[in-house]
Amino acid sequence: MKTYRFTLRPVSAFGTPLMGDTLFGQLCWAIYHRFSEEKLVTLLQGYDNQQPFLVVSNAMPRGYLPLPALPSGLWYSNLNADRKKLKKLAWIKAESVTNKAVNDWQQLAFHQQENEVISSGVEYDQLHNTINRQTQTTGEDAFAPFSTSQIRYKTGTEFDLYIVLDEQRFSLDELTQVLTDIGQFGYGRDASTGLGKFILIGQPQAVNLDNTEANAYLTLANCAPQNLGLDKERCFYQITTRFGRHGSLAALDKSPFKKPIILAKAGAIFTPQEWKNRCFLGNGLTDVSFVQKNAVHQGYAPIIAVNLDFTYKE
Repeated sequence: MKTYRFTLRPVSAFGTPLMGDTLFGQLCWAIYHRFSEEKLVTLLQGYDNQQPFLVVSNAMPRGYLPLPALPSGLWYSNLNADRKKLKKLAWIKAESVTNKAVNDWQQLAFHQQENEVISSGVEYDQLHNTINRQTQTTGEDAFAPFSTSQIRYKTGTEFDLYIVLDEQRFSLDELTQVLTDIGQFGYGRDASTGLGKFILIGQPQAVNLDNTEANAYLTLANCAPQNLGLDKERCFYQITTRFGRHGSLAALDKSPFKKPIILAKAGAIFTPQEWKNRCFLGNGLTDVSFVQKNAVHQGYAPIIAVNLDFTYKE
């Protein structure tokens, strides 16, 4: 499997953040509609047995990587900055961390973000009206004005998307096509009303995320790290609960919601008991829906091999 970097440019507001597991689900539906249900079923064979046909990262500001979730005692930091400010740092330039120990990243990120703002979008409320056709105006209850949240990005904002792909099962051209389909139709909530539009910039680039001095993995999406032979004392992560929804026509069924899932957030550090070169980490999750028994959820994440000094203490 190879890792490719795609560059996306939003061309509308978004109703849903660009998260890898959500985008994976929409890619599955795009394959269903562009090709066939049979092709999708074939691609998902072995998905819950460490055989994904693709693994999708969260979208990240172009040229940046997520700052890992580390205890403060593991950072090499001589900064006199407020710890609350340090904890808010979220991104670091990818070009500045080549072969540098992860412990250095916080200090590098602090100096980078003092001089430039990394936009992750501005969330705001969009007001809507529901018109009572008898009175030709709004009213109460079902006809009361309401608001929904939207995310807007500055013009020209671009994002990197890392996708691990098994090209023997699904070609790069096919992947580019279904990503283009999603960008044209719209991603996430309220795509049918114009939200979630994006375009692909340039050609996907093959990337090598190996590190000869690596001893740990940095995840680029939410993942389920159970039963992977990890050193639990040297794993650091924050958790999130995903309340998934069915997509496409399944969203119109009587029960559009999936079961809640607890995952480790992107930016987690996982250390294996025995080192192995790999390009993704996690598990494919099944039994995630009460009504769609063959539904799956991406519990895999693309990873970057990193070096971390576990002996350092503040």
